[in-house]
Amino acid sequence: MIILSRKLVWLAVISALLAFSPGCSRDTTVVNNADLPRLNDVLTAPASIQTAAKAVVRIRTARQSATGFFISATGRLLTNNHVLGDTVCPIEGCSVEITFMRQRGQALLKPVIVFAVPEAMNAGLDMAVVQLYDRRGGAKLDSPDYLTFHSQDSASLIGKHVTIVGHPEGRLKKWTDGVVVNASGKWFLSTAYILPGDSGSPVLDDEGQIVGLIHRSPDSQDLFTTNGANLYSIGSASAAIIAAMTAPLPGTMISVAAATTSTDFLADDLVYLNAHATTVNADGASVSALSLLGKACDDALARHDFTSPDDMDRALSPCYHAQTWIDCRMDASAVSYGVVCPTGSEATDWANRFQGVNQLWLAMNGKIDYYDVSFSHARLQPSMNTGETAGAQALQQAIAGPDPVLDYLLASYLAAFNIGSYRDSAIKDYVVNYQNVLHYELYATDIANAGNWLYYHNKLDKNDFLSLLSGLYSDPNVSTGTKLYIEDVQYQLHAL
Repeated sequence: MIILSRKLVWLAVISALLAFSPGCSRDTTVVNNADLPRLNDVLTAPASIQTAAKAVVRIRTARQSATGFFISATGRLLTNNHVLGDTVCPIEGCSVEITFMRQRGQALLKPVIVFAVPEAMNAGLDMAVVQLYDRRGGAKLDSPDYLTFHSQDSASLIGKHVTIVGHPEGRLKKWTDGVVVNASGKWFLSTAYILPGDSGSPVLDDEGQIVGLIHRSPDSQDLFTTNGANLYSIGSASAAIIAAMTAPLPGTMISVAAATTSTDFLADDLVYLNAHATTVNADGASVSALSLLGKACDDALARHDFTSPDDMDRALSPCYHAQTWIDCRMDASAVSYGVVCPTGSEATDWANRFQGVNQLWLAMNGKIDYYDVSFSHARLQPSMNTGETAGAQALQQAIAGPDPVLDYLLASYLAAFNIGSYRDSAIKDYVVNYQNVLHYELYATDIANAGNWLYYHNKLDKNDFLSLLSGLYSDPNVSTGTKLYIEDVQYQLHAL
């Protein structure tokens, strides 16, 4: 599965691109169960899998994080259709961020932006093959580490041991293994454990050859038992993938140069964003993509008939997507997907829209949309410093009226904008002393992220920050997702 979040950007400045009131100590009873699933560092894998893992890369597009792997020495890459397929990348190609060798034991490498041109797509197999170039119109990407196929149909894989190598949650590269236990058509089911972000990972035999392509895993809470978890993953068999690689591209591929309608653009605006197509031929006229998003956002903000928070969230998607399109900060240190910068009255209009989104959330359930009243405003500013100032002012104004209880989500935003205290509580002390908060493990990612921002603003020294991370990581009640995030931060600090 991919990782898809409209809040992805705000975690990116350091981590790579997310508490209730204090009370008595929690119950620390822990079930020590060896049958619970686990993720493994690549350096612990068999030699054949370690070699194969060199071909696996992390992929990021606008609002998505996933996995892919090279199948040639000249930049041919295989992943899922829902990662780089017809709903993500247009027929002309798209910009993609890839990161090589992001794993324990390897030096930290910066992500690179490449240009991907679709070669083969198959929605049924959830397969996409793209050719990567070092830039639009440039040379094919050099990829000396690549994987080869072992042609297998799904039925022939039953009973076979397989290994999956990917980037769970978009974090450091990991491997898991299991046994293929069932086949259905061209798909198969294995007992290997995966998480969101592993979409597009190779399924490997013991020799490190491709026998399948991972597709998805279950998400039902009913899978947990008193002994562990009945987890599985679904993939497409290699024989079917090989056959599909020579088929022509499907007619569902979008051309960002072709005429479209406003409705169709809004349904697929991230395809245009990935292609950096800021102008759209919609409804017989050439218009800016941002203006279409603005009109749709205004229409949603004018509604008063929302039936639920989910209904409102869906209606406001043009407002949220615009957050990814926009970034005016010329010196932003994190990789940004923003390709447009509204100015003058247009910038004011977007600031008002983001305030309007927050007002709707307040009216619906009293909840503040912290991102819209902080980072969205920051992205409209010309620099990181002016963005921090504008975001801090907007955030403080937004919380002044509702006066929310301090929790670790709010603490993360306050720390991000270098706001040192709230309600007479010092944010640093609140974060460092997290064990005083009832069931803090439920907010462990926010605690770690708040610490990250405190360190970024020199409010927490490196040793104290690493101690904070170590304490959370060693806590048996902290989730796997939080621990993956912590490892990623430790890796960036060269402490892993």
